[in-house]
Amino acid sequence: MGEELCNICNDKSTGKHYGAVSCDGCKGFFRRSIRKRYHYVCRFEKMCDVTRNKRNACRSCRLQKCIKAGMKSNAIQNERDAIGKRKKPAPEKEDLIDQLVAAETLCQQLRSSVIKRTQQVSYDCGKVKWTSEDDRRATLDDIGKSIHQQLVLLVEWAKSLPQFAFLTISDQAALLKGTAASIIVLGVAYRSICLTVGDSICLANDTLLPKDHATQVGDINCVVSRIIDEIVKPMRRLNMDLLEYVAIKAILFFNPVVREISNPGPIETARFACLKALEKRCAQMAMAQEVESEEMECRSGKLLLLLPSLQAVAQQLVEDVQLARLFGLVNVDSLMSELILNDQRAADPLVLQSSLASPVESIKTELEE
Repeated sequence: MGEELCNICNDKSTGKHYGAVSCDGCKGFFRRSIRKRYHYVCRFEKMCDVTRNKRNACRSCRLQKCIKAGMKSNAIQNERDAIGKRKKPAPEKEDLIDQLVAAETLCQQLRSSVIKRTQQVSYDCGKVKWTSEDDRRATLDDIGKSIHQQLVLLVEWAKSLPQFAFLTISDQAALLKGTAASIIVLGVAYRSICLTVGDSICLANDTLLPKDHATQVGDINCVVSRIIDEIVKPMRRLNMDLLEYVAIKAILFFNPVVREISNPGPIETARFACLKALEKRCAQMAMAQEVESEEMECRSGKLLLLLPSLQAVAQQLVEDVQLARLFGLVNVDSLMSELILNDQRAADPLVLQSSLASPVESIKTELEE
């Protein structure tokens, strides 16, 4: 007889909870949602995938599936009544991986709005003849737009993290400046894992940049080659999933040794919490026997070994952007100048501060008005 599966996400069941056969993850999610009276809204068509790897992407659809599977909200109330006044329940903390997936989902929801706004700006100075046989192949303008789009989304992603919100504005700005290029490289690499086109990377606007196509502009082809060989291919071998990606992204971001950090303590704490979350995720995968044992051995360590390559390739990206600006090949806007080149003489030095001070979803709201 096979093992019983969770009726909500198809993960391994741990029994019947609140009226439905479910895993501990869905049990805890349902309990938190009912106790705290969370109101979730699906931003799509209320038909989101709630299977194990994607169950954290849409909380509204996950809660509805819990109810359809038979979970009863009054079972939670009865549970609390049974406890009575004997013991005051400790406040539950939302799982860190859930927070990170929610932040990533927000970025995906804002992406189309950011791309739409960026279309109005040209980053190509017209000094390089850039031909393309395929509409999906990136132009020089696409590369500039993609970098800007990812920077805007990075700021919004960071602002949605509670650990980031507790930092001073100066430390927030320092973190963004110190890690922006690495986060861009990581995002490009993760988007490129599923490409069937060989030797290409996928930019934020879904255009493709083949390695041989990139030879037309300086050493961009070298950066593309390194992203593919040093990051994308190892990610494919490890079969990195979304939960591992968001953990690695947060570990890369919360770097307490970047320049100009005045108080590294909270950043170290945030990074350590992300490391523990990654180790927990890898341990859960091992227990569920989702992959072969050889692949599971030291899995969190193998994932963390991507960090030096990410930082090295990011440094080369920064140097290439500097050269492209020096030779007048691309227009570098204030946000790119401040976050990628760390240029204090940016045309609008307050652009980052104003972005940090605005509400998380201000970009989307502004565009929809």
